[in-house]
Order: sequence, then structure tokens, then C-alpha cells
Amino acid sequence: MITIFHLPTKIIFGSGSIASLGEEAQKLGKKAIIVTYPDIKKVGILIKIVDGLKAKKVYSVVFDEVEPNPHSTTVDKGAEIVRREQIDLIIGLGGGSAMDAAKGIALASSSTESIWQYWGVTIEPKGPVRPIIQVPTMAGTGSEANPSMVITNWEKHEKVGLGHPSLFAQVSIVDPEVTLSVPKRQTAAGGVDIFSHLVEYYLMPESPLPLNDGIREALLRVVVKYLPRVLAKLDDIEARTQLSWASTIAMSQLARLGGTAGAMSCHGLEHALSGYYDVTHGVGLATLLPVWMRNILPVRKERLDLLGKNVFGKTDGIKATEEWLEEVGMSFKLRDFGFKLEHAEEVAENALRTSRGIAQHPIKLEVETVAQIYKDAY
Repeated sequence: MITIFHLPTKIIFGSGSIASLGEEAQKLGKKAIIVTYPDIKKVGILIKIVDGLKAKKVYSVVFDEVEPNPHSTTVDKGAEIVRREQIDLIIGLGGGSAMDAAKGIALASSSTESIWQYWGVTIEPKGPVRPIIQVPTMAGTGSEANPSMVITNWEKHEKVGLGHPSLFAQVSIVDPEVTLSVPKRQTAAGGVDIFSHLVEYYLMPESPLPLNDGIREALLRVVVKYLPRVLAKLDDIEARTQLSWASTIAMSQLARLGGTAGAMSCHGLEHALSGYYDVTHGVGLATLLPVWMRNILPVRKERLDLLGKNVFGKTDGIKATEEWLEEVGMSFKLRDFGFKLEHAEEVAENALRTSRGIAQHPIKLEVETVAQIYKDAY
């Protein structure tokens, strides 16, 4: 197996590192769009960023319309602003939705067509892709360290992954102090997302991958240990710092170093779910993970045993995962957020149609099999 290690992003990490944003932006552009959420003003960070950019003579436009599971129409609206205002720098400020939307806006603004034109085809930007700076405000998606994004077409109820090397951020500023304002529920959901990014790849290989296994096990242990600490004391900056590092590394090329196998099929199942029901991504993952693990148990028992032993210090990896999800308040059933059993086959068809990773699941997934996973999680 041939793997390519490619991480062109400059990552500035540490408490207080947000102060470097103006200086870094100045190197990349003169007019920036800040892609973020409507409620970002509540945490007091936006005005500091705008003022910091202004001090370095970088003018900024705030686009604060990004929703969870960002819609393609929202991305298209942001791209139109970029073209109209002749913006030359994209800044993503927020969790995964804001950072993914920033990537989508950078790609869509390279032409006048919708971001959705890139779904299902080999992506070739129509023009120059503007440089991106990412500023995560929570530990979770790790979108600051990769060139991928997830966009939802709400009219079609399709949530899909898109990616291109041009969408790597030139700079990502990861400041754990910025995450201190994240509420308990969002912090927990982000932690489950980090765990899922790691465990979905960790469980796939049929044979040991000493380097990769060691990296992932170390990161998984960090999440398992420090997420409960953060939830018990939301201003624990040491624990927040550990989660921020784990989040960034988990979705970087480093966590794929040394060879890999499989793909993120549980994420694929969740994307179809949240594309249909608009479920919080981490909540959807927490609901599906134990059932997804049981599905692969017949062919990955040794890997699940390793998960239990090397990450949790227990014998049963699935049971240990369920107990941890309960500990961090992320134990759910699909019925908890309105899932209807009669929709199981329809959502399953959506998952198989929109997620390429499902094809690499170690057990062949048909509509009936996927529908049964949803039903078992109900």
C-alpha cells in the first residue's frame, strides 16, 4: 500500500495564539471574509478578531450565517459575497460547520456556479482558490488540518463530503483558550467526533500497523481521559488543550501515517442521518457507534479486543465504548431525536448513494443491512 504524507498547513498552537491572526492574515491578503455563526458575537471573540485584522490593515467582512450541517445555499451566498466584494482571503471561525463552509466558499468562489456542481465529479476548481485561514473555536472536527468538507443539500436531504488539495488552510490557529466558552453538550459532541475519527480507522486493518496503531491508541486514550475532565470542569484549560491537540492531529495526515485500511463508514451512516433529520453530528455518531461496532464484530473481533485492552484497559471494546459514552452523557437512541422507523430504508439508500466510504466497510453493506443498523440504534 502506498500512502502520501502531505500537510502543507502551518499550525500555530497554544493558549493566546489567536493574537497572531492579524499578522498571519496580513501575509495572505488585504480583504478577508470571516465565515462564522450567528451567535459568535455572544462569546466576545469576533470583535477582537476584527480589530486585530484592522490593526494589521486587513479589512474584513463578516458572514455570520452558517448553520450546523452547513447548507449548499449558504455556501453559495458566501461565495457570491467574496466575488462581489473582491475578497482575497477566507477565514473560517468556529467549529466544523464554519470551517467546512469556509472551504466551500473558497472553492465555489473560484467560479460563478454552485458548490453542489462538485458533488459526484472529479473536483477541478474553475479558477484560483483564495487562501484560507482556519480558527477552530471547539475541539471536534479537526477540519483545520485537512482539505475536506461536508456540505448539505437540504432540498435533497443529501449530506456529502468534498475535498481538494487547494482547500488545505495556509494557516490554522488552534488556541485552546478560545474553546473555554463552548457549552457542555457541544464539548461532549466534539469529543465523540474526535473519538470516532480515530476509532473508525483504528478498527479497519486486518493486521497490525505498529506505527499507526500506536498514534491512534495514544490519541484515543487522550480523548477518553480528558473529555470527562473537561465536562466536570469546563474551564480546565489543561484538559481543553489536550482535546484541542487530539482534535487537530486526529484528522491530519499524521494519523494516517504508516498505512491505513478502510474508510469512515460510521461517518457515512451518520451523514445520511443528519442530512435527513439535521441531527448534531457528534450526537448522531454517539448513537450509531456501538451498533456499527457490533456490525463489524464478526470480522474485526481482534481489533475490538485491542481497543478494549490498549485504550480502555478492559476486555470488551464495545462495552467499554458504551460505558464511556454513558459517562460523558452521550448515550442516545435514534428515537430520542425523532427518527421514524419507517424512514430507515430511505435513509439507508441515501447513505449508500452519498458516502463513498461505505463501499470500503469490511462487511458489504446493502440497503437492508444499513436499514437494520438504524433500526438497531432506534
